[in-house]
Amino acid sequence: MKTHMRSYLLILGLLLSVGLILKAMPSDAFAFDGGRARSMTWPTAPSGSWYFTVSGDSRDCGDLIMPKIAKSIEESRAKTPASFYWHLGDLRHLQSPDCDMIIPETGDCRKLPPSWGRFPFDYYLTNAWDDFIKRQIEPFGDSTFYVGIGNHELYSNHTREDFRHKFQKWLTQIPIVTQLVIDARKGILPPNVPMTYFHFVMNGVDLIYLDNAGGGFDGAQLIWFSQVLAADLADTSVKTIVVGMHEALPNSTSSDHAMDDTCQGVCSGQRVYDLLYQSSIRSKKNVYVFASHAHTFQPDIFQTPEHQGQVLPGWIVGTAGAFQYLNGAPTTPGDQFKDCWKTKICYGYLLVEVRPDGILNPQFQMVTPDSEPKDNPALTTYCFNANGGISTSKPPKLTCACGEAK
Repeated sequence: MKTHMRSYLLILGLLLSVGLILKAMPSDAFAFDGGRARSMTWPTAPSGSWYFTVSGDSRDCGDLIMPKIAKSIEESRAKTPASFYWHLGDLRHLQSPDCDMIIPETGDCRKLPPSWGRFPFDYYLTNAWDDFIKRQIEPFGDSTFYVGIGNHELYSNHTREDFRHKFQKWLTQIPIVTQLVIDARKGILPPNVPMTYFHFVMNGVDLIYLDNAGGGFDGAQLIWFSQVLAADLADTSVKTIVVGMHEALPNSTSSDHAMDDTCQGVCSGQRVYDLLYQSSIRSKKNVYVFASHAHTFQPDIFQTPEHQGQVLPGWIVGTAGAFQYLNGAPTTPGDQFKDCWKTKICYGYLLVEVRPDGILNPQFQMVTPDSEPKDNPALTTYCFNANGGISTSKPPKLTCACGEAK
């Protein structure tokens, strides 16, 4: 009861803030229709499609790669005007200093800058998230940037409260806060504001970010997610449900580095998968899932024996700068990216077309050493030649008695 009362009070305060913000905005910026907020100004292509971009895992080399991603998105704006960029978590390493914060000062990732003082790790932890904001978000300029939480955000004694405080500006953007107000009218109340999981409905698409940074979904989040899905199923204007998260749901093609390493992850993740699949069957709405965590690009991630006959469209796109996992496999005939993630380090993002019927068409966009901006040759050499390696570890598959989902 106290939690709900606190949420009501927080949302009432947000409602006042949103009212003031909306009053100051142009009259056609947002409209309310039957309790829903829909954007009236998101750019569309001549085809009627609109676009967004997504990737995750920008630790290690994100200071080099993220500005390239931002520039690539901007250069494509005339043909494919992306409405926002969506980061799927793991902003900085936090277990050890990211090389992109070291090499520009020393030229060597193994040599910490003398300017960091007697306690360089303390200096790093104090400045790591500010570095992310300055060097990875700011290159996007006035473009909308949504940030998600990953497991590395909770390392070195960092907490979700720390994350909410540091990134409050991005977690309380108008679409998110407006959706909180709309949800409150429906009795959907979050346990915290700002939230590390959130959603907003735009142009007939519900974009949902889930927090599995700890390896699983807790009960409060599952209740919230169930309520959000129920509202989507009852809303005929919602054509598509898009869910983003850091770790991929269980039994994907990347199950060796996803939610499959704990029974909490397996059971709560399977519950989310089942809810999404049932929603797609019951409502005939389009349902899609994006994740990162595994530092590769992988399409069709749920085309596995465990999901046979119940396959959701899904992608892993952990390609925004993190140490790349190479598998050493030979290139297959017709492989679009040739040796990428086999013997070659590759970075980039998904450009997602949302067609008028709500069907998504994601296309991977690669950035290279020659992509603008061309900064710091030493860092470029390191990131494109040394920031990756062949991974051979395959943890044993867990056997979990999940029982009835709570």
